[in-house]
Amino acid sequence: MIGENIYEKEYEIKYYEQNLRGALKESSLLNFLQDVATLSAESLGFGPTFVFVNQYAWVVLRYHIEIYKDIKDITNIIIKTQPRGTSKLFAFRDFEFYSNEDVLLGKVVSTWMLIDVNTRRPLPTQKVLSMMPIYEKRQDDLEYSKIDNFETVTYKKEFDVRFDDIDVNKHANNCNYIIWALEALPNDFRLNHYPKTIDIKYQKETGLGSKVLSEVFVENDCSLHRISENGEELCSLRIEWQ
Repeated sequence: MIGENIYEKEYEIKYYEQNLRGALKESSLLNFLQDVATLSAESLGFGPTFVFVNQYAWVVLRYHIEIYKDIKDITNIIIKTQPRGTSKLFAFRDFEFYSNEDVLLGKVVSTWMLIDVNTRRPLPTQKVLSMMPIYEKRQDDLEYSKIDNFETVTYKKEFDVRFDDIDVNKHANNCNYIIWALEALPNDFRLNHYPKTIDIKYQKETGLGSKVLSEVFVENDCSLHRISENGEELCSLRIEWQ
């Protein structure tokens, strides 16, 4: 990771943040990413203090996560993050995560949007965050993978959106979508595989009392996931497994 404004935090991995394999839960990793992004933004003047006063909210639109080593039997994880700048409507942020032996475990690129809490409409990020540089792509940037649509469904499962799925922004927290996606897979598959890459594209919010359908198509070592509500797609994922 190069450049300025790099924020770093070490997290102790608690037992409840590990799955049946003893590996870090994918949802816990997303929670860590969201937390360190929030702390970084706060330190630079566009975090919770700024957004709450102005009735704004940050929403994540896309993640591309590359995992180079099974995050298993590790007690601590160090996450570094860097805001990469803004375009007209989007903000971009990178992450790297390491074991406490300084072994690189993975990298992440992400795309975010600033919205008005009352209207749920996007704000002109580049104008509101005039202190941020304009995003410039680097040669070594990770690339988002295309998430194909699918008609054949291998597995599916329905979920109720619970009170505790909702966060302070009054919608289901983004970490819930990967839980719903992965829960539709058989236990044996989860016990014998771990993610190599994860692409997530968030399209629409959902709220308290809704019912969501998680559908999966599995082919070889790749799974495609669709989370929908009343036939409308909320989120799609593509995961390569090893």
